[in-house]
Amino acid sequence: MRHGETSWNTVKRLQGTTDIPLNQNGIELAKKTAVGMYQQGITFQRIYSSPLIRAKQTAEQMNAFSNIEIIEDSRISEFCFGKGEGVLFKDIIEDPKYAKLKAWFKDPEHYEPFEGSESFQHFFGRISSFLDDIKLLEKQAKKIQNVLIVCHGGVTRGILKVMLDLSIKHFAELQIPNCSINCATLNEGTFQIQYTAKVFQ
Repeated sequence: MRHGETSWNTVKRLQGTTDIPLNQNGIELAKKTAVGMYQQGITFQRIYSSPLIRAKQTAEQMNAFSNIEIIEDSRISEFCFGKGEGVLFKDIIEDPKYAKLKAWFKDPEHYEPFEGSESFQHFFGRISSFLDDIKLLEKQAKKIQNVLIVCHGGVTRGILKVMLDLSIKHFAELQIPNCSINCATLNEGTFQIQYTAKVFQ
């Protein structure tokens, strides 16, 4: 799932690895999502979280009915946008000096790292490494039925891309609202998507 809302989300400012906490609405969204999932009989035997505070705060709310240890993993931290972090999306789209950064969203096939930002090779590599560990978990921990991964919009898109072996061409077009849930089943090392961007509030 993607984390709850932050103040930078509300003004459409690129966050990346900048450590912005949830706003009050974001906390409430996470609480409502936890209740909504619990009402459908869903609790978790394992919860992973990005180490960024907005994800950790979301994971803490999602843990209300599972009451287990939350495992932080830097491989599911948000994409690092370097000096592009903090820039308004409006400016990324309209200002020519952000042309390389704009490509991440509009033309990912031709994206080039922007002033300290991450490469797609590194980004998808760390996500693939994380998902390989989830596959090992399926083999080794038979009592684990439900695993929650609390991360970010970019990472969620990356996870779906890697799970489905999708082309990068339409990677950034997936709409991932705050606190939306994306569900996949894992059977003998193969992921199958059940639904994406579902809101439980």
